[in-house]
Amino acid sequence: MSRLTTRTRHTLISTSLTFVLIFMVISSASGYLLQVPQHAHAQPVQLMFNHFLSTHYNDDGQFDDNGPASLAASAAQEQYDDRAYPYGAIGYNQATNAYRAFQSITHRLNPMALRGHTWHLVGPIVGNVPRQVTYTGSTTTVSGRVTAIAVSDTCNQDVCRVWVGAAGGGVWVTSNGLAPVPQWQPASNGIASNAIGSIAIDPNDSTGATLYVGTGEENGSSDSEAGVGLYRSTDFGQSWQLVPGSVAVAKDRSIGAIAIDPADPNHIFIGTDVARHGASSVNGGRFTPPGAPMIGLYESTDGGATFKLVFSKATDPVNPGSPNGSDFFRGGVTKIVFDGTGLAAGQPLRVYFSMFDYGVFRGLGSGTFEQIFASAGGGTVADSAGSRTEFALAPNGSKLRIYAGDTDGTTADFYRVDDANVPASGLTDGTKNPGWLKLSNSTKGTPGFASFNFCNPQCSYDMPIASPPGQPDTVWIGGAMQYSEIFTANPPSNGRAIQRSTDAGVSFTDMTDDAQSPPQGMHPDQHVIAFAPNNPGIAFIGSDGGLVRTSGDFVDASSTCASRGLTGADLTDCQGWLKAIPTQIFSLNSGLATIQFQSLAVNPLHPKTDVIGGSQDNGTWAFTASPVNWLEAVGGDGGQSLIDFNNPNIRMHTYFGPNMDVNFKAADPTAWDFIADPLAASNEAASFYVPLIGDPTVSGTMFAGLEHIWRTVDSGGPQAYLDQHCNEQTGDFKSPCGDWVTLGSAALTSTTYGADKSGGYVVAISRSPSDTSTLWAATRFGRLFISINAAAPAASVSFTRIDTPAQPGRFISGIAVDPQDPNHAFVSFSGYNAYTPKTPGHVFDVLYDPSTGKATWKDISFDLGDAPITGIAYDDQLHNLYIASDFGVAVLLSGTTSWTLAAPGLPTVAVYGLTISSTGRVLYAATHGRGAWRLDL
Repeated sequence: MSRLTTRTRHTLISTSLTFVLIFMVISSASGYLLQVPQHAHAQPVQLMFNHFLSTHYNDDGQFDDNGPASLAASAAQEQYDDRAYPYGAIGYNQATNAYRAFQSITHRLNPMALRGHTWHLVGPIVGNVPRQVTYTGSTTTVSGRVTAIAVSDTCNQDVCRVWVGAAGGGVWVTSNGLAPVPQWQPASNGIASNAIGSIAIDPNDSTGATLYVGTGEENGSSDSEAGVGLYRSTDFGQSWQLVPGSVAVAKDRSIGAIAIDPADPNHIFIGTDVARHGASSVNGGRFTPPGAPMIGLYESTDGGATFKLVFSKATDPVNPGSPNGSDFFRGGVTKIVFDGTGLAAGQPLRVYFSMFDYGVFRGLGSGTFEQIFASAGGGTVADSAGSRTEFALAPNGSKLRIYAGDTDGTTADFYRVDDANVPASGLTDGTKNPGWLKLSNSTKGTPGFASFNFCNPQCSYDMPIASPPGQPDTVWIGGAMQYSEIFTANPPSNGRAIQRSTDAGVSFTDMTDDAQSPPQGMHPDQHVIAFAPNNPGIAFIGSDGGLVRTSGDFVDASSTCASRGLTGADLTDCQGWLKAIPTQIFSLNSGLATIQFQSLAVNPLHPKTDVIGGSQDNGTWAFTASPVNWLEAVGGDGGQSLIDFNNPNIRMHTYFGPNMDVNFKAADPTAWDFIADPLAASNEAASFYVPLIGDPTVSGTMFAGLEHIWRTVDSGGPQAYLDQHCNEQTGDFKSPCGDWVTLGSAALTSTTYGADKSGGYVVAISRSPSDTSTLWAATRFGRLFISINAAAPAASVSFTRIDTPAQPGRFISGIAVDPQDPNHAFVSFSGYNAYTPKTPGHVFDVLYDPSTGKATWKDISFDLGDAPITGIAYDDQLHNLYIASDFGVAVLLSGTTSWTLAAPGLPTVAVYGLTISSTGRVLYAATHGRGAWRLDL
């Protein structure tokens, strides 16, 4: 994403290539560094790595409608905007009422449930990533985005409790966090949101059983969704209770930081941040709901019964007339820490906290706060989207050392003060920071270059800084990935996604890859770092790819720099950065079922055993049931996918925007061919994940939606041609890739079809399986079309618009065509009736009359409640209709007028898509944070 609007969704698996290591080099626990053979670890990216991803890793921002000149929307932004349209924001009452409406559905009797039908997790429980998909050629495992980590003070080889919070997957816990493969269990019982921003252990409970979780994600991005308050557990996370006073101050916000006074368990601080939605939802979006409480630092002195805003600064007001609300992140609190270093006995502890765009502050007690570090952003509106400050306390005897990273959104720098226990005026004047030592500089070949721009260009999204307790000279920093240093002929680093210093931040070494052959490495986009209490070298690190852990030992790999073709300052940098890399990095993702699926597609010939699906930030997955296996078949952002109805070896998937591949060898990771040149060259507006379907009756014919409907009739092009020129691993890319053509003359979004509901892009496509020519399509702003000659020559295809002003002017989220009647479909709408009170409705039965060119619409929302609908599927054998929402899946049984829960067993989680095989008698739910689920019909 654009740096000034949202984070970049890099979903490449960061493990760097290396030529063969003759033997593994292991250092001793004392930290002695052995030398790696010079020929080892030569390059950070394997030869023949995915062509599109290696050349377009920073291009997804052009499909982010948070920017003023973008073509389209980021995925999560769209999902929020689509619920809110035509208004700019979702109110807390609307969101809460939607949740309550779905909860009432769960209490209604469903004959299917009484017959024993229940949802089953399909996975991935273990998300396997093959060597062809990783940077290095090393296999690994991934899970969904991890935003929070807490490690028990009692952590050893026998018992080490670790809790992680996933951006959309809730809280998970293991009791053996130091094992090579920890055993994970979900631990969100009682938490009414899957969006997690912070976890804290109460230091007053010597057993370690009391924890707090803040819902809502604080990282500055479009899909950092809002939560519903603060939760407390007194049984190691087995169950949670809402902290009542937090709701009024944290609804429609995220809780990015929690601190409990070590001397008083009733004294609690929380920090709130800008976020995008609330009330038990996994969706995020750009517009902040109206009436959201002020973000800032809140304090409770009664154990959370009440909270009071004790510190805040100016924040961005919402501008409903702008494309994105124009309110970004300034004023949000991302870290809070109590500390008493150097204070006299009996003196109350001080509280330190960081604030987007303003810097670092400390509390002196009695509601008095002062700034001790001023951000380069200066608290200005102009820098609100990109400016961030993070810090780490590192007590050094009686002196309080503090490390700070800061950016104005353009340049990131790193600082240190060796004793912060001085008057604030000696540290900062509110603009400059004369009391701090600037450690970073822009000169290559110098130690300070390592921390210069360490997190840019997306520090507002990923900027962790941490110092292990008792090790004041050690500090770890992280960011996205230094792509320019690895996608080059002479790479000076392994990516520097995470860096470690043992000389008080003067110099850093690259933690991204370990010393194995080939090396295991870290995913881009780092969010959180925590340490094992008894070994400061063991770091638990959370990123967009889940969780990894370092072994605690390090090895000198600087000799390998000589084989990278480096000279001068680049060689100096490389030798410094690789002189102490992890001996081993462990992927801890096996068992973390938190993949955030966008959609799923099934093999029509084997619908229960062959599934593929795209996931946010972690590529497109392929599932096979014999043996049971989930494989990330291709990296990047995974959107829509398809399997040809007649030849299941032909498959497609989309990256972000109108970019996609075809595979003629099923899910073979080496056989993906790029086919999107005509789409990309059109410059048509497109969603972040464009709609893509395969024709249900004509093999090789596929449709995609931008402003037009596009079609290919030979799976994107001749296989031999595409394999030669467009293969992601071996293609020469000397010829155009793909043969998509537009259908009809006018764009479906244009004023050719009327002045109302114009603009946007196509968001839904569905083909009738009962003929070869009927196609339905919908646009973002509520237009619905039908074509009865979609198989005709491209220029001759015509569309008829069949919506009217009587239908909601909201986002159409799905079209389910009746397999027995091509002129009959069920259509779902997102958004809220409260925002279109004169045109209500969420689910419609639509019947098109070809003789009149008009359609009859019947609202069948009945008692569904005012809740956005995210997907729809129709079982033509039993005539049951299924819908997806932010909270699960409901069904309207044939002949009834009351919606009920589809079946028990599915967590309360956002479901972004439904996929049905009526002949296979199976329904799939693509959840955005808890993986893929299946219901046998």
